[in-house]
Amino acid sequence: MEKRIKFLKGRQREFLLKVQNRSGLEVSELAEIAHVTSRSYRDWKREKLNMTLKAALEFSSKYEIELPETIGNLVTRWKKYKIEIGRRGGIECFRKHGSPSTLEGMRKGGAKTLSILRQKGIISYPKEYKFPEVYSEELAELIGISLGDGGITTGQICITLNGEKDKEYVEFVSNLGKSLFGEMPRIYERKSCNAITVSYNSESLVKYLVKIGLKIGNKVKQQVGVPEWIEASRDYRIACLRGLMDTDGGVFIHKYKVNKKHYNYKKICFTNRSLPLLIFVKETLEELGFTPKLIQKVENKKVWLYNEQEVKNYMRIVGSHNERLLKQVAIL
Repeated sequence: MEKRIKFLKGRQREFLLKVQNRSGLEVSELAEIAHVTSRSYRDWKREKLNMTLKAALEFSSKYEIELPETIGNLVTRWKKYKIEIGRRGGIECFRKHGSPSTLEGMRKGGAKTLSILRQKGIISYPKEYKFPEVYSEELAELIGISLGDGGITTGQICITLNGEKDKEYVEFVSNLGKSLFGEMPRIYERKSCNAITVSYNSESLVKYLVKIGLKIGNKVKQQVGVPEWIEASRDYRIACLRGLMDTDGGVFIHKYKVNKKHYNYKKICFTNRSLPLLIFVKETLEELGFTPKLIQKVENKKVWLYNEQEVKNYMRIVGSHNERLLKQVAIL
């Protein structure tokens, strides 16, 4: 929209009459110079409408007629007038129709806006996800990954991984999501905190995940656990354990010295602040024949496997899809 100006009452008509007298042109000809219709030009003369800044400057220069005020005053007065008109219009609209900020009104307005933006190609249509009709080890592993490093809101699921150490694992998680839901997730690098986020933006996907046992919101406050269908199957428990350990777990080396001799051995640690998840990891490891130890007297509670042979057995029985853990086992 072109910039407009506002004269004091009577001054716009007076200015345009001077232009007409000085130029000797008809209204239609002056309207053409101003790039408006003849009707709009007549409305300017009647001061029904405010004329454009561009037209005023062109007439002033072309016919050597001074404006009655500075451009700054004319523009400022127009801005104040526009604000006041908008305020009055808002008050009148509220008086007639009530508040526009109702939940139903906002829902309809938002839906209409999205429809227009999609038609114009500004934003894409929502993706058509497929949802697994039966449970599987792959789905159980993704649930474990989500419970470990994931977060869910009403319209989004994000899995945030280490931007340096988990680069190869990002590809695995993305492909796992593609095989389960038929769509690749979006991947965002967050260099400020050295993280990579694997993200799905979909209310329908979130509803599906909630339906199969995940929860929206803060996992620690809610003290989330694994879904019952995973608890009921040994294979699903192993797959979920792998997802949890690949995100919130790690392989470490314990070093100590006895009689001037140095010793070291590998151990596995799972860290989380949700007690039901810690208990699930401990009980699943025990079911597989391991002897884990639960440490829960600290803020970041842990489940440890201290025996080096058990670390090797864990990698043989449960395994890992995260190169970070596989490299740690190989190096240590």
